[in-house]
This record gives sequence, C-alpha cells and structure tokens, in this order.
Amino acid sequence: MTRDLAIRRTAPPSRGLMRLLDAWLPARRWYPVKGVEVRHEPWLSYALDVPAPQDVGLPDDAWTDVRVTLHLVRLVGDGVDLVVQVPLVLVAAPAVPAAEHRPAVPLGELEEDGQTWVVHDGAAHPACWAALLTVAQWEDGLVPDRTGEDGSKTSRNAPDLDLTGGRALSLEQSNSSILLPATAGGTMLKVLRAIAIGPNPDVTIPRGLAAEGWGGVPRPLAWLEVGWEPDDVALPGSATGRAAQADEAPRTAHLAILAEFVEGARDGFDLACAYAGQGEPFTDLGAELGRVLADLHAALRRAFGVGAPVDATWLVADLRRRSDEAVASSRALARRADAIGAFWDRTGSRLAEVADVPDALPRLQAVHGDLHLGQVLHARRFGWKVLDFEGEPLRPVAERTRPDLALRDVAGIVRSFDYAAAVGQAHDPAWALHARAAFLDAYERADSAGTDHETSATLVRALTLDKALYEVVYESRNRPDWEPIPLDAVDRLLAADG
Repeated sequence: MTRDLAIRRTAPPSRGLMRLLDAWLPARRWYPVKGVEVRHEPWLSYALDVPAPQDVGLPDDAWTDVRVTLHLVRLVGDGVDLVVQVPLVLVAAPAVPAAEHRPAVPLGELEEDGQTWVVHDGAAHPACWAALLTVAQWEDGLVPDRTGEDGSKTSRNAPDLDLTGGRALSLEQSNSSILLPATAGGTMLKVLRAIAIGPNPDVTIPRGLAAEGWGGVPRPLAWLEVGWEPDDVALPGSATGRAAQADEAPRTAHLAILAEFVEGARDGFDLACAYAGQGEPFTDLGAELGRVLADLHAALRRAFGVGAPVDATWLVADLRRRSDEAVASSRALARRADAIGAFWDRTGSRLAEVADVPDALPRLQAVHGDLHLGQVLHARRFGWKVLDFEGEPLRPVAERTRPDLALRDVAGIVRSFDYAAAVGQAHDPAWALHARAAFLDAYERADSAGTDHETSATLVRALTLDKALYEVVYESRNRPDWEPIPLDAVDRLLAADG
C-alpha cells in the first residue's frame, strides 16, 4: 500500500460550489448559527490524495474518479465570525459507486474543468474517510515501521486501514461521526465542524488522561492537524488582517479525531430517559457516575496540575453578570429578578465568610467544560466513560482550556437529571431528586479536592442556577415547550435557598 499520500493547500471553492454550500449549510444540524443572517466566505482549503479502495479493504468499484477537499468556511455577519469545516467529495459523473458504498443524497452537481461532478458531503463518503486517516498523525507506538527485504525500515503515516462496515451516524450534533468497526479494533472518526484555532482539548485532554493511566475516556488514536503561517490569512474575528499577525507563531487547528469505539455502550441521556420512563430508579447508576466524575477530576489534577483557589468575589460578580443578561433576555426570569438578586447576595455572603480561610475554596483546574448525560456512555462490562472534551465548540480554545471549577461539571450533570425526567416522562415526581442526591453524595464522598460540605454545596447551587438561567433563555428561543423544565429548576433553587 502506498503511504506517500499528502494533504496540501489548494484553491478556494469556486463560485458554483459556494452557491451549493450557501443552500446546503444552513439546514445542517451542526450549523452553528441559527436565526442570524450571515454570509459564507472561503477561508482555507486543502486537497487530499485518495488511496485506492482496495488499499482500505473496500471493493475496487467503491469509488473512481474522485476529488477530496476540506474547505474551512467563515460565517460572517453582525457580531458573528466563525469557521466551519466542510469536507467534500467530488465524483466524476456518471460514475456511480456500488450500492453498498453509495453515500447519502449529494449536495448537487457542478460543472468544472469541462467535467460534471456530483458533490457529496465528505463526512458521509468513504473516500474522504480513507483520505483523512491516511494523512492523520497516529499516536506514538500504534504504527510500526515497515521492514523491507533488505532490512531497511520505512516509516508509515497510518496502519493498514480497513473501512469495511464503516457508516456515518445519522444523529448529527455539533460534529459528524463515523463508526469504523474494522479499523484499529473498532474506532469512531469524528469530523469536527466548528473549527477553533489552537490545539483541540478533545485531543490534548484525553491524551493526557491516557498517559496518566486513567481508563474512563476513549483513547484518541489519531488526529488531523493543519497549520499555516500567520501572514497567510487573517484570523477569524480579526479586524487587523495579515500585517498585525506577521510576528506571531504559526497557527494550527484540528480537523478530525479518531478514537477507540466503546462497544456495547449506551448514551447516558438515553439510558436515564429510559429508566425514568420505566419507573426504574437511577440512584445506583447516578452514584457510580458521581464516583467516576470525582475520579476524572482527580486524574485531571494529576495530569495538568492545579491553579490558585477561586476568587470568590470575582466568581459571584461573574455569575451575577451572566444572571443579569439572562434576566434581561427573558420575561419569565424578569418576574423573578428580585429573588434571583437575593440569591446572589446570600451566595456572596456565604463565600465571603470563608474567602480568607486557607484551602477553604476549591482550586481552579482542567475540567470537561460542557458535561451532561449526553457526554457519557455506559456499558455493564466497564461502567461509565466520559466523551467530548472539546467544551463549547463556539468558544475560543483559550477560553475552553483555561482552568475552571470542577464543580461546574457537577452542575452540568445535576441539570441533566431534570431533562431526563421530563423527556423520559418519569411517573415519579421524585425520580430526578433521588438521582441528583445519589450522584452528589457519591461525588462528595469520592472527591479528593478537600472542599468542605457547606462551601461545596453553596458553589454547586450557584453553578446549577447559573446553568438553569442560561437554559431558560435558550429554551425560550429555540424550544418554547421545554422552557418549563429549567424554569421549574430556577424556582426550586430559589425556594430552597431562601
């Protein structure tokens, strides 16, 4: 198998191709801008060489006459400047792959270079999967050098690939995922859609945890990272352009990640919804999740260290600022403005009492950053595993990777139980209460950070209210029928803290 295939900068998409993308992009589930008018501008484009189908375990007719390109497209509008990745496969018409390898409905047709091309989403096409994995960087030790007959050794980019049985998952979220059961013992390829500048924490954090020996995360096996010189292009969100960046270091971004596939696992949110709907208590699984999360936070402290104790004055001020923004955006919250303000007054007073006590407040550390039940998997043979460490995809990498409170992850799981109870239509009104209590008690018992119970409880309440306020605004704008779910939590937290 030839291993000298490459990725290289190429021309931006043509006007005809951009017209196809203009019509196709806004309807994607992963498209990060909803209800805001933006324009699509080409930013960076890369062409990938494509291996022969038989070199990746597929029949000779799986594809012929194809081009694979990765286009990074800027979404620019009022207050918006983001980058999304659009991998494309162009198939020369009238070539049609064998039925079992035919991808989803194409974007359309394009006339270029005197040829008609059928344009496909690369995340749904095996030619793109093969091209990505061939040029990806694999974890050290996973790809042995090949020894020739004369004893010489040739370094290889990727192991022998087998895409047999590969399929794109239909449940699109913020990225696109492809299950590859025959590659490296079973793997999941994630094609990142919202692209941020800098090392992606979904690569760096799981690698750090794996090096620490923590087994509660699927191990990353390979990743595709691209780079460019700072004077090549203006960065998204930069009004200064190329000149101001001339002295900066070269830039990089991750475009795809290959990780171990967790066989037999079930999505944590689906599992919790099923338990709720069947009237089954989630207390044992919730307690197990609490212990795993405490263990994760301890492993993160070992792998990445800890920072200074949180500044209580700054924290309360920041939470109050976010709260004021939420109240200004929601009529339902505006009616509760006085009670919300009183909550922050009480929180500030409680934290001020311990602010000068040594080690009373938790230290900042690496965290998951966007944790909820949909970010964990469960299987009977190994328990819980934690996924998707990239944080909120639309935030800059620097913000997503800066130290934070581990209890923010705790608050994310706490809020998920309410959603599972509502979506799963729990018959027992106390289902979520019992799940929360079991989870929080197990987390506190297993947590090695040393924060006392009262301070920890104060912080969890504050961070949970912060998240619930955000959810009220989000649901009112996107899913009005769901607004009562977080609004009930707001009322419950305010009443319990009174």
